Amino acid sequence: MHKLQFNRVEGVTINHDQKLYVIPCSSGFTCCGFEYADKQARAVALWTGDTAPTAALGTLEHFYQYSVLMELGAKKHARTGERCNADLIPEFIGREKSLVEVVRADDEKTRFIIGKSSGWFPCHLELSRRTSRGGDPVTGLPFKSIRFLA
Repeated sequence: MHKLQFNRVEGVTINHDQKLYVIPCSSGFTCCGFEYADKQARAVALWTGDTAPTAALGTLEHFYQYSVLMELGAKKHARTGERCNADLIPEFIGREKSLVEVVRADDEKTRFIIGKSSGWFPCHLELSRRTSRGGDPVTGLPFKSIRFLA
């Protein structure tokens, strides 16, 4: 595993009850779930050809390994211009700007315009209209159904 030039573990705490890494940022904090961090780290390791995390979930060592891989992904993008598309929803690839209706696992039916975030590790977004300049990441996977409307 590569070493970072700076320590991204400093100040990070662990909420074992909610299975979250609690990460200081600006004047507050943000959180990242253990399993989500592991899934992202493994996808980036595969994309960069590096070693996947070996530390136990919910440890500072695991968070450190995740951080290293995210840094390596950003460096690969800076060097090559390539993007890691592992967070994109396969059914939505190439259907950005389409209106879709999904039924989530909890039976909630939702309609939105499919967007895609920028950056080296994009995800699909739920947009309220085609001219929206941002939105929230698509949630509720796996879907019970997907229907493209326009």
